[in-house]
Order: sequence, then structure tokens, then C-alpha cells
Amino acid sequence: MNTKSMAMGLLMVLTLTNVSLAQQTNSTMNSGSTSKVGNESMSAFDNQNKKGAAAVSAVAATPAKLSTADQDLMMQVAKGGMMQLEVSRLAVQSATNDQVKALAQAEVEEQTGLSAKLQEIASAKGVTLPTSPDAETQAVLTKLQSTSGMAFDRLYLTESGVKGHEKLDAVMSMVQSKATDPSMKNLAKAAHPLVKTHLKVARQIMTAM
Repeated sequence: MNTKSMAMGLLMVLTLTNVSLAQQTNSTMNSGSTSKVGNESMSAFDNQNKKGAAAVSAVAATPAKLSTADQDLMMQVAKGGMMQLEVSRLAVQSATNDQVKALAQAEVEEQTGLSAKLQEIASAKGVTLPTSPDAETQAVLTKLQSTSGMAFDRLYLTESGVKGHEKLDAVMSMVQSKATDPSMKNLAKAAHPLVKTHLKVARQIMTAM
């Protein structure tokens, strides 16, 4: 075999090796059963979600009227939660990465429970919560609907996984420190740990992609 033939053969081997490694990486991130979500094992992630849901469900709704400041905080929680719920419902259907899909499903379950409890508290206090997504949420949904594949997964992680949870993290901290209503403070205390968990996991998935 001459030098030129040997060089061509080596180039083909290197090319095939690189393709194989890329396929293995994509397979690890995008196919098969999900054993991890970010750096969390699936079982640990599930347990944290169940614990968070139970804590939110246990919050008691008191009939005491809300101050104007507390009503504003309630609306911020409702707005942030609705955005997370709507975009995550879309991600459950459209995400291609198994870990992204698992995070989106957990987010749908979290925000469904949080929304139900917030509505229970609002009803007890005679407060009407928004029933449809606001302009900001619609804009994010429109952006997501115009993408697909890995671009969709990255956009969802950016808009919901990171930015959305950073906003909710800040709102929950504000409710815990500034709200005077016990129901609102207890709800924020119950929901905040899972908000932090989902934010952490979203960042971990983004780093690995």
C-alpha cells in the first residue's frame, strides 16, 4: 500500500470515529429511558417533585382579605406560574431531548398543583386571578412554536428553565420576606424549594447539551 492510500485510509477511519462519537453523544442526551435529569437521578428528581407537591397541597387557605401589596404579589406568582405551565405543556409535546421533556413534565405537574392551590387561596379571599396567558407568555409561546429539534430544547431551557425560574425564585423570595398574609407566605415557603431545584436542573441540562 502506498503512502497516499495509507493516508486516505487513516482519514476515513478518523472520520468514521468522529461520526460514531457524535452519534453516541446524541444518543446519550436524546434517546432511550432517562436515568438522570441534569445531575439528579430520575428517582431523586421524582422524589423532590412529590415532596414539593405535597408541601403545596398542605397549605391552608385562610379567608382574611389581602392587602394591596399582597394582592400584587399574588398576581406575580399567578403570572409567572401560568407562563411556566403554558410553555412547559408545549415542551412536553415538542421537546426532543429526554431530559428536557422530563423537566417539562415535572414543571407541568408542579405548576398545575401550584395554580390550583393559588386559586383556592384567591377564592377564599375574593380575589380574581387571570385566566389566560398575558402578552409576554404569548410572545414566548410564539417563539417556541417557530422552532424545533435542539433549537426548541435550548430555547425552552433558556426561557422557562432558567429565565422563568429565576423570576419565580425572586418572586417567591419576595413573598416570603414581604407578604403579611399567612397563606401566601406558607405557599411561597412550600413552593420555593422545588422552584430552586428546577432552576438548578435546567442549568445542568443546558451545560451538558
